[in-house]
Amino acid sequence: MPEGPGLYNFPAMRRGDTFRARDLATLTQDGVALALTSARLQVRPQHGGEALLEWDTDADTPTASITGAGSNIVRLSAKTAAEMQMIAPGTHEYDLEVVFASDGAKLTILAGRFPVTPDITRTTT
Repeated sequence: MPEGPGLYNFPAMRRGDTFRARDLATLTQDGVALALTSARLQVRPQHGGEALLEWDTDADTPTASITGAGSNIVRLSAKTAAEMQMIAPGTHEYDLEVVFASDGAKLTILAGRFPVTPDITRTTT
């Protein structure tokens, strides 16, 4: 298992643009896939505070899934433009926590920045 979280900084996203689904992590040890039972990613303002966005495999309506051979790829679902419009511009932080099927251990495997830039084009009312 990894000793500390890996670093991945999301590319800058425009406030109000749709967040497209994406695969985020693949875990192996000695070339063998590590099976996961759950995963959760939260985005928070750079200096803490309430979660701005969350993806969770265990939520009542899951917003993330674990896919792939050996169940080791964390897939984040899309977020709508309306959901992303609610996120203030800034350089936010996130981390990704997983639970391993082998022993139930919980580990933060990935962390980094989640930058959101201001939007220019908006709907007029």
